[in-house]
Amino acid sequence: MIKVHGRRHATLLLMGASLVSLCAGTAAFAQDAAPSSLQSDTAAADDIIVTGTRASLSKALDIKRETIGVVDSIAAEDIGKFPDQNVAESLQRITGVSIDRSGGEGRFITVRGFGPEFNTVLLNGRLLATENSGREFSFDILPSEVLSAAEVYKSATAEQQDGGIGSTVMLRTARPLDNPGFHFSGSAAAKFDSTRDKAAPVISGIVSNTNADETFGVLASFNYDKRISRFSNVNTSGWITGQNLDFDKDGTVDLADVALPRTYNTTVERNTRERITGTIGFDWIVSDKLKLQLDGLYTQLKVDSWSNQLGFYTDPGDIIDATANENGTVTHFVRSAGGGLASDNIVFDSPRDAKTYQIGLNARYTPGDRTTIDFDISHSRAKEGYTSVFYVVGEKNAGVNPTFDLNPGSLPTITNILPTDDPSRAVLHCCSERGSKVSDDITSLRIDGKQEFDTVLKSIRFGAVGTRRKKDITSLLTPDPLGCFYCGYFASADPGLFTTFNDGGVLGGAPMSWLTYDPVKLAQYYGNPSAVSQKGDQTAEDAFNAVYAANGYSMRPTYDPRGSGSVREYTAAAYLQAELGGDLGDHPWNAVVGARYVYTNTLARGNSVQLLNITQNPGDHTAGVATFSPPVPVSEKHNYSYVLPSATFRVNWTDKLVTRAAFSRTLTRPTLSNLTLSKSYDFRPPQSNTISSGNPGLKPYLAWNADIAADYFIGKTSYVSVAGFYKWVDNFISQVTTTETYFGFDFNVTRPENTRKSKVYGFEVAAQYTFDKLPAPFDGFGVLANYTKVKSSTSFDPSIASGIFSVEGLSDSANAVLFYEKGPVQLRGAYNWRDKFLARARGLNGEPENVDSYGQYDLSGSFKFTENFAVFGEVVNLTNKHRRTFSRYDERLIQLDDTGRRVSVGVRATF
Repeated sequence: MIKVHGRRHATLLLMGASLVSLCAGTAAFAQDAAPSSLQSDTAAADDIIVTGTRASLSKALDIKRETIGVVDSIAAEDIGKFPDQNVAESLQRITGVSIDRSGGEGRFITVRGFGPEFNTVLLNGRLLATENSGREFSFDILPSEVLSAAEVYKSATAEQQDGGIGSTVMLRTARPLDNPGFHFSGSAAAKFDSTRDKAAPVISGIVSNTNADETFGVLASFNYDKRISRFSNVNTSGWITGQNLDFDKDGTVDLADVALPRTYNTTVERNTRERITGTIGFDWIVSDKLKLQLDGLYTQLKVDSWSNQLGFYTDPGDIIDATANENGTVTHFVRSAGGGLASDNIVFDSPRDAKTYQIGLNARYTPGDRTTIDFDISHSRAKEGYTSVFYVVGEKNAGVNPTFDLNPGSLPTITNILPTDDPSRAVLHCCSERGSKVSDDITSLRIDGKQEFDTVLKSIRFGAVGTRRKKDITSLLTPDPLGCFYCGYFASADPGLFTTFNDGGVLGGAPMSWLTYDPVKLAQYYGNPSAVSQKGDQTAEDAFNAVYAANGYSMRPTYDPRGSGSVREYTAAAYLQAELGGDLGDHPWNAVVGARYVYTNTLARGNSVQLLNITQNPGDHTAGVATFSPPVPVSEKHNYSYVLPSATFRVNWTDKLVTRAAFSRTLTRPTLSNLTLSKSYDFRPPQSNTISSGNPGLKPYLAWNADIAADYFIGKTSYVSVAGFYKWVDNFISQVTTTETYFGFDFNVTRPENTRKSKVYGFEVAAQYTFDKLPAPFDGFGVLANYTKVKSSTSFDPSIASGIFSVEGLSDSANAVLFYEKGPVQLRGAYNWRDKFLARARGLNGEPENVDSYGQYDLSGSFKFTENFAVFGEVVNLTNKHRRTFSRYDERLIQLDDTGRRVSVGVRATF
């Protein structure tokens, strides 16, 4: 137990970890720490501690009534009680919010069709750094238990942090002076994945205390969450299009302009995730004019992931028969008996080690009853560094005709192959070890002021903010020629290196077995003279031995200047905003009108290299060897500025009916990974050579936004709401591809460019009702549901060639929740659905990547058997729904994932 000593101990602060929820996803939390004109300034000085679902929902509707703009939020009483692994999975209950999952857990959010780079994420009003190479914030680094509230602002005002065309997400931690006295809540649970037979612990606690006169308080929270999983999938690594197949090699095309799977893989991943998070907060009322708040957050997410994969790489030149459907999708093909197809036994890992911290100090000075000045300084840093391996050992299929069948609606199959678990046939192939180091540093200084009046002009708000952000990306790669020295399956491997891996049957398919090995021992064998000498090229062998020795007799990755670089960004903003109010007849009205000036200055640094030569690998005609010039440091500067006006109106037509309208101009800066000067090269002769680069000269996305909303409040905990939105977005960024020729080889050269305009529009409908008037025990029931419809003027059309602009991430979404809360019993069933959507217009192999529709059921329940103790249980992904991605057409499978269901049981204590 964590203890904090003070002068007086009093009542309970209810914020435990893994609390089981019956609460709805529209609860809100009003916090005085970061005042906003979007919220009422008439909140009571002494907050009531919300301990039940209905009290929380009632508070949410009070906030919704008083809010001028369009906002939806969840309070701690709801978030802690959801069956959610992290904040993203809590936010998906909010109208208009959907999520992207990684390993079955929510990682990124999309709001009204706008993906993670379009949503600004703030913690206690401050920008949070991210370990990703862009601006996208990974919500899976945060457990929901450390927060007191999460608010999603869908309409903009001048005082809001700029950058979010989709939304501004405000995450708030609890404040000790909001609940005076001593409070503690903690929980311990065991988590089980249906894919593994091991339990993992989840432990959480929060403690706070204040002094006797309630002028100083401290709050600390801790969360440890471990998950042990086994994921599996089948995938094709995308599709290669425009293929012309000559079955008998007579120079005549037998099947023209068709699409083939790049490969076909079966993968089993053993995954262990550990998340450690802690927060601390201090409140100090120095005097009646000065209040100080200090906040700190630290979180680490570490993922150990090892995968065994059986792969079959497609070589169009080796196909001797094939059939295709009306979309040009090859659904069946036969390979030659010459051994051109190898069964690839692949071992790789996908680690993560993300560390994020933030510290911030806020000082509120109140020189008079009507004047408030806030000063805030903060620093946030995120970093991630890892090295990973990817090795391939093959078994050639000579003397048989391997046959691929797509089997639309089922799983693809590869038949007529030799046994895949014969170590005597193992031959070396590739590949390498690689790594990345990403750091993101954000320092921000902000000042805000407010002057109140007793006229139609209720208040004037003004302020300025300056931010320095720097993203550093260091790429690591096994030095040439080590990575592809053995490409071509020419070198026999020591059979003693291998054992048999059994997949147990992936996605209901027949069980298979193939070879596995220790990558460290395999890398050591790479340097064995008996392996190297099989190359039969003394010059190549000498070059390999020299680099291998210089690299410490290993395949370890070293600094790669081509993929390394940084982006430094200075931003400054100033705003002026007026809040007005009065009566339109008998109907009260309020308005917020203002403008924000923003300035951005960027400096991108990287390394320039020239491609000096390319040769095909003599042992593998699908691999190329490139020669580059020494790197030369380069840099590029850009800047821009804009004025962002906004106006928001609210009218209370009756005590129950409220309407709102909002108009604004917003911007989203290009994601930082698109602003780099780094370049990546992929050599896959003769048709799949690619070069990808960034573009420091990109302009920001700009949008004019219109929102309207109407809410009808049926009672304290029941309402219906409808909202519509329309966005005119300019400067959309697309990955533009051109064809360039180097040394006789054609390359698809891709670079982000500002290309098109588009309109994004839609509506939201939400309803919430508690059956309080039913006779007991049925008066404990409640229900909520919401639905969001999103459309664009530039929708994806699969019949149009690649490179045509489409808005990514747009999809309809819906939630339905049925809950029961009566006495010590809480029960909840939730369903979340997202329609299929275009994830990337230009994805693997330059083709579109779509995500199929996905619906997930979650259940939770708890029983409070004493005043201080409760037991709880939760099930996430009850029906074990699988995530599926596909390319241009539905039958062109990219990947089908099985991440299993998660079950947790535990006990919670409050004292």
